[in-house]
This record gives sequence, structure tokens and C-alpha cells, in this order.
Amino acid sequence: MTVTWHLRGFDHRTEREGVDIDIPQAMLPVVREIAPQTKNDPDLVDPHELTRDQAVRLAELLSVSVDPDRYTWSVESEEDWRIVAAQKHDLRAKA
Repeated sequence: MTVTWHLRGFDHRTEREGVDIDIPQAMLPVVREIAPQTKNDPDLVDPHELTRDQAVRLAELLSVSVDPDRYTWSVESEEDWRIVAAQKHDLRAKA
């Protein structure tokens, strides 16, 4: 299964996604250090809301800038639906 991770910002007023920044898998240990609440989720499967300071710190490490006051920030994972669908198809074919 292919999983990607993202630093996402959601507009305070509309709750719509306004920013989506990819987080390389190699950065996951750093994400866990920045956001201690992720320690109970070692694969970072669940969405984790970040504080303003955590979002700024992670963005700096990703070499991007973020507007910490405009958005609510979180780290989220996403499975590549194409890979998941192909795996399900293969399982059905073998049955």
C-alpha cells in the first residue's frame, strides 16, 4: 500500500483546505518529535491537528512558509487509491 503524508491547512472561516504540502516519509520521525501526540500512532494514519508553533516548525523543516494564523494545521495521511484498488483486484483474481 502506498501512503503519502501531508501538512494541510484549513481556512478558519470556511474550513476548506487551502494548503497541501507533501511530507517525505523520511521526515516522519521529525513529525513525531514536533507533535508528541503522534507517538500513539507510529504510522501517522490518523489526522493530527497541530498547534500554531508546531505547524511553523514543521514548515521550516520542510523549507516552506505557512500562515499560522489564517489556517488550522494538521498532519494527515492518504493512501493511493489506485494502489489499493489494484491490490484488491489481485486478491479477487487469486480467489
